[in-house]
Amino acid sequence: MQKNNNNVNGIDTEEFFEFHNEFINESDRAAVILGSAKLDYLLYQCLRKYLMPNTGSQDELFDGDAPLSTFSAKINLTYRLGLIDSEFVRALHLIRRMRNIFAHETAGCKLDSGTQRDRIKELVSPFLLIEGYNGLRELFASKKKGAAADFFSCLAIMVIRLQWLFEDVTQLKPSQQHALIPSILKKKSDKKQISE
Repeated sequence: MQKNNNNVNGIDTEEFFEFHNEFINESDRAAVILGSAKLDYLLYQCLRKYLMPNTGSQDELFDGDAPLSTFSAKINLTYRLGLIDSEFVRALHLIRRMRNIFAHETAGCKLDSGTQRDRIKELVSPFLLIEGYNGLRELFASKKKGAAADFFSCLAIMVIRLQWLFEDVTQLKPSQQHALIPSILKKKSDKKQISE
């Protein structure tokens, strides 16, 4: 993320509100798909920044049908690395499942009806514990009502949280031990040198 004068707590607010302004004006279907894509991309950025760099022209972990090419795999690995907690994982998987339904249904996908409304109730429940959630809901979803307002505000909060993670995460350091020479061999060779 590029740093500029619009940077607040490591977040490029201009970039965030550009995404938000496009996102908030979309239909329910487009918002779910666009929001999921944004979360998927932010997880990708965090993992790429955290993991050792790829040395090839193609990334065998992320590109094509690689192990980390799916949204689900990125969510699970980010959790297993300890970068996000179980509540955040649950929220990400709820949005991933919503995305799958919205992407494959031919008609009638609305945030405020049927199973989607129930998923949003499940999604929003931990966010309701955030001090000032109603103010954030008003800030991020003033154009929306009901379940749709909750979805839009939760997704905006999740985007910000992943942007903070990206700013805070540091790359893993390579092992100090050379992989081709196991420590047991090093100890034997050290003993040989002492006895000679």
